[in-house]
Amino acid sequence: MLALFQALEKFLKLLVTFANGLMLVLVFIQVITRYVFSWTPSWGEELARYLFVWVVFLSMPLVASYGGHMCIETLTSRVKGATLKFLNIVADIFSIIFLGIMVYYGCIMVARTSFQTSPAMQLPMSYVYVVIPFGCAVMLIYVIINLIKTLQTPASEIKPKGSE
Repeated sequence: MLALFQALEKFLKLLVTFANGLMLVLVFIQVITRYVFSWTPSWGEELARYLFVWVVFLSMPLVASYGGHMCIETLTSRVKGATLKFLNIVADIFSIIFLGIMVYYGCIMVARTSFQTSPAMQLPMSYVYVVIPFGCAVMLIYVIINLIKTLQTPASEIKPKGSE
């Protein structure tokens, strides 16, 4: 199972790197063609925008794989032991609820947008939005694994994020 998650993480890193690079090239071409030729390809800005959505939702699981998620570090950096463990558990539970909602409604959105096409590229919009339930589902798995690790770790060994 660990090998599967390592392969998935490597694939996501590769995909995010490629998408970021492609987005950079597209935006650069957009700027050059706009200011040098006073013309821009209609699909370039649209593709860059969709790539940005993909980068965001494919990067979320990568952050979660390192145990990172939104937290109020001002609070968590000041507490230790059982209190910190409790706060981490609560944060993971709220993350699980939120990600479950995102996966559920993301799937509904993909189904509803399967008949719509993008204006410039004529791409089915479900291709754009499918990354939302996928990224949230993978992140959900990582958060559940993190919650299990937190529950199994004694309170005295729990450290604030970033101090490891």
